[in-house]
Amino acid sequence: MDIKEDSYREDQFYFGSSYFIQTEPIENFKQNGFSGNFQFGFIRDLPLNNNSTKAIGIGFGYERNFFASNIQPIESNSDIDYRIVVSRFLESKNKISFSSLVLPLEYRWRKSSIDEYKFWRIYSGFKLKKNFPLYSNPSYGSEITIDDVEDWTTSIYINAGYNSWNISLEYDLNPLLKNKKTTNGENLNISFFRLGLVFYLL
Repeated sequence: MDIKEDSYREDQFYFGSSYFIQTEPIENFKQNGFSGNFQFGFIRDLPLNNNSTKAIGIGFGYERNFFASNIQPIESNSDIDYRIVVSRFLESKNKISFSSLVLPLEYRWRKSSIDEYKFWRIYSGFKLKKNFPLYSNPSYGSEITIDDVEDWTTSIYINAGYNSWNISLEYDLNPLLKNKKTTNGENLNISFFRLGLVFYLL
């Protein structure tokens, strides 16, 4: 097979952070404090044209996520109930954390060349996530482990920027918890729009 002199791969390590915004309406819900994640991983680059300005990226990554709100998980008879706490004192102290392994698949467009390392890029794609149990640090009481998390969730995203700095937008396609309701009967559809920064390293 002939190898084009101007063909190359942009195999990259990435790391970044995002801020979460809850997208589904929940009565009396308030999001307070920092809700977001830290992420890192590796993308394998598969060029689609001779000068490698278009490519498919396949990767593997890890996310550590934090969610602060007035949702109060309560352990009751080996089950978990979810209460909405309407209180200025308590609402910002209910924190949920969880981890995810991430499999991104993306279409990559860039203004790069074989000898140009600073360029504009737009990378958009789809993420499949394997989620692990939630850990709740309530406003009072001990930490609770929550197994109600969906094992697999998906999202769509776009990363765009110049050189190492890139704005990241991501939208969850399904909720984090399995068919849960609050103690008031509200559907607890926790899903996020994520706004952040992603950095790429060759």
